[in-house]
Amino acid sequence: MTSAVASGTTIRVSRIERLSDLESLGDEWRQLESLCPDLRVFSTWEWCGAVVHHFPNQEPLWVFAARDGGDLVGLAPFGRRLEDGLRILRLIGTGLGPYSVADYQDLLLSDGFEKPTIDSFCAALQELSDGWDVLHLQEVPDSSRTLAPLVESARARGWRCVQRPGSDVHPLTLSESWEAYCTRLSLKTRRQVERRLRKLVRERGGEFVYVQDERALEGAMNTLYALHTRRWSAIGKPGIFRTEQRRRFHQEVARRFHQRGILNLSLLKADSQVVGASYAFVWNGTDYLYTSGFCPEPEWSPYGLGTTMDVHEIRTSMARGLRCVDFLRGDPHYKEHYRAESRYNRELLVFRDALTQIRYQTARFARRTAGRLRPLVCLRNRLRSPGIGMEDRP
Repeated sequence: MTSAVASGTTIRVSRIERLSDLESLGDEWRQLESLCPDLRVFSTWEWCGAVVHHFPNQEPLWVFAARDGGDLVGLAPFGRRLEDGLRILRLIGTGLGPYSVADYQDLLLSDGFEKPTIDSFCAALQELSDGWDVLHLQEVPDSSRTLAPLVESARARGWRCVQRPGSDVHPLTLSESWEAYCTRLSLKTRRQVERRLRKLVRERGGEFVYVQDERALEGAMNTLYALHTRRWSAIGKPGIFRTEQRRRFHQEVARRFHQRGILNLSLLKADSQVVGASYAFVWNGTDYLYTSGFCPEPEWSPYGLGTTMDVHEIRTSMARGLRCVDFLRGDPHYKEHYRAESRYNRELLVFRDALTQIRYQTARFARRTAGRLRPLVCLRNRLRSPGIGMEDRP
């Protein structure tokens, strides 16, 4: 446990290294969430706790807790990974890999304590500067209160900072009523979304069922996995539930979120079978549409199952009095039909010194080049394999 304090403040920072110590922080973590305006669901204790269990880090944790007196006012929940010979710190809610499993990530900073807390975090990192090389913040919301004070504090210590765009995300600010929302849609989209749902109800007895019994969660999530995989396999892609590790992780997220009242898991039934599933989270006035799955067979095409589920979520969110439906990362084209905005998250890299930055950029360039050359190498090896004549070559 390491302690550090920024000059001129009363905030003291301690480092949590063991998982058991992190788990004992759960109640305080939840209390801090209520003091953090605009905190996204992916920074909650439930999400981050599930990530730590299913994407384990082999090294000690680098979670920094900032206290003003005895009150927790900030959390910087980092983990460390060794990549290309560099020790990289990332927020644990991302899964610690180069691609984040979370659509948003951020530090937890109590309102009004942003600058002194971040100064104290940087003081702790400076004290432990022989243990890390790169600080990598992924998928930080564009409205984050973290980036500006963190860059200022880092540069004051001689560290080098690089900011760049992250993934595009697609929040939809909700109207006061369904009728008001429909006026924002094109005439074609409006007719399409209303007609398809009525058609499904009339011809196939379509209905939405929300999973409320925890005993039904495992079966409902397995149904989601199957429908999601079928849908993506139909267009030659694996989907996000391709590994057992991912499936177990989301089972635990669903259980944790259900217990806290965050989970929004619905099944679309028609002809006495489940033909669609939507996996979403309701948090702080926003419905986060994480992913879905539906039957890709041609017989269901006239009902536009994906669109039908999206529109049902928008309409239900309005009825609940929510402020926003967030379509998160990914393909913007269909989301634009719903009048969702297009925003970019931010990515921040902090390097201890110029040499570290050069090493990181060189390794990244080498990986990208190797990825582009790999198909050519495979083709060369295939052409050199015994038994392949000129008539077999492309």
